[in-house]
Amino acid sequence: MSDYLTTQELADLIGCKPNQRALMARWLENNGWPFVIDRNGIPKVACAYHDKKLGLIDEAQSTKYADGPDLDAFKPLTRLKKR
Repeated sequence: MSDYLTTQELADLIGCKPNQRALMARWLENNGWPFVIDRNGIPKVACAYHDKKLGLIDEAQSTKYADGPDLDAFKPLTRLKKR
């Protein structure tokens, strides 16, 4: 499964045909949706952003990772005392 909407999903969202790349990009810009253009000229929108924007998931569910790194993992191991 991709992290980006398919061209068909994006076309359904915007209400155009999947080959109308310029129209897709213009709609995304006008509506403030972040996107990137791939090397084929197709706008790419993150599925997570789409789901969050449409209220399908809340912000807590949209993060893939924990709130931060586990800093305890970087602490040096304590050596056992010799008796």
